[in-house]
Amino acid sequence: DAFGLENKAMATLSRGARGLLGGPRRAGARTRGNRAAAASRRQGVGLLVQRRGCNAPGALVCRAAGSDEEDKNSVEKVYNPQTPAGEMLSYYLSEQPHLFQDAVNEQLRLLETEKEEAKEKKKEKGDKEKTDPSELVLYQRMEEVRDLEMTRNLEDLMYFAVVERFTSLGVSMLSPLNDIVDIDGNSDLENLTKGVHSVESLEMVRSHLMQVLSGPAGSPPPNLNSVLKISKLQAAQVYAASVMFGYFLRRVDARFQLEKAMGLLNEVNSDAVERLESIFGQASAAESWDEDAESFVQARAEESAAASDNLPREKPKSKLQEYIETFDQQTLQETAQILSKEGSTLVERQTRGLFGDINELQEEIKNALGGDGPDVLSSPEDLLLRLQEVIASGEVKSLTLTVAAQRRVVLEAVAFGAFLRDIENYVAKETVGLLTGNTFP
Repeated sequence: DAFGLENKAMATLSRGARGLLGGPRRAGARTRGNRAAAASRRQGVGLLVQRRGCNAPGALVCRAAGSDEEDKNSVEKVYNPQTPAGEMLSYYLSEQPHLFQDAVNEQLRLLETEKEEAKEKKKEKGDKEKTDPSELVLYQRMEEVRDLEMTRNLEDLMYFAVVERFTSLGVSMLSPLNDIVDIDGNSDLENLTKGVHSVESLEMVRSHLMQVLSGPAGSPPPNLNSVLKISKLQAAQVYAASVMFGYFLRRVDARFQLEKAMGLLNEVNSDAVERLESIFGQASAAESWDEDAESFVQARAEESAAASDNLPREKPKSKLQEYIETFDQQTLQETAQILSKEGSTLVERQTRGLFGDINELQEEIKNALGGDGPDVLSSPEDLLLRLQEVIASGEVKSLTLTVAAQRRVVLEAVAFGAFLRDIENYVAKETVGLLTGNTFP
């Protein structure tokens, strides 16, 4: 199956996205709202922007439709700095972008120094005689507040470093999403693909994109101009899964490039491998991501037909795809995890800023579907049908968008994940002990 690997990876990433967005839950417990989103996550994700705001010179953010006051308030919720460090970086990014990287490096040095000083003070207190219990509680509280402040400053630093990567590509990022989507689905496609990913990664991105744009049964969409209406919860979960896919792809690609450079890859039949890579490289270079609706849908339909007839695909797998297929389930799952707590927080922050409070959206769908009553819809098909009914009736918040708009927002989500991994890796290399590692079961 040409999409077997992608299905396995997306299943892992979607579980991770639900874990990030849904908070703790009992083992084996799944709300009907979660099952509905899982059953229909392929239906895509949307965004709400005005065309005039996306291509303006120097624009950092695609503006949300609505009044100017609503635009300002909604954009502030996503992209406004939350700390002094963020305020400074936001200023440099908008007013003096040539000094932005120097400002990032300086803030990293300050945060690293502050953390070292805090450790020294804590060690000195530990070496002294025991103090009054009430004073000890006060000191502990002060340390917690100071640690939280440093963490938030680091998160803001990483966040604006990600935003800067989009700005340097000339891509205006998305603003909060509501109601009817209005966007040029062909905008920034070149910058969000070849401007972000390696040649080896591009086919994986294309495969992920086609899977997301496929219908519930895996069928190709009828047309890129077709209009879909989906719940905001579905959109949020697909967006988060796409961010995590981009993060996963960046980690895997770095590992692949390192092993390739060190000669650790299996080079059996290397001549054939080189020929395949040459063919793949030429095909990728000739491919346009800004293709029209008919050619895009036709390509997807031909691939689906070839898969159903057990025919080989026209385009050979890239070496990176073959490399990932050697991963066992544990390695695949470990590679898909976000390494730092700061990184996980930024995925939540961006998703919440664009789509709203995820817990509220989950509760809304749960109530619309009838809560946890005895009339539980057992099959995914029945659940999806019922979900479509409550979306059509307006019982839950939804987005109305074209397939082309889905393509644009998914590509930005994948790029966000890739840039997040780049920044996380940069912080880890340039500093000692600033990032907080995630713990995994």
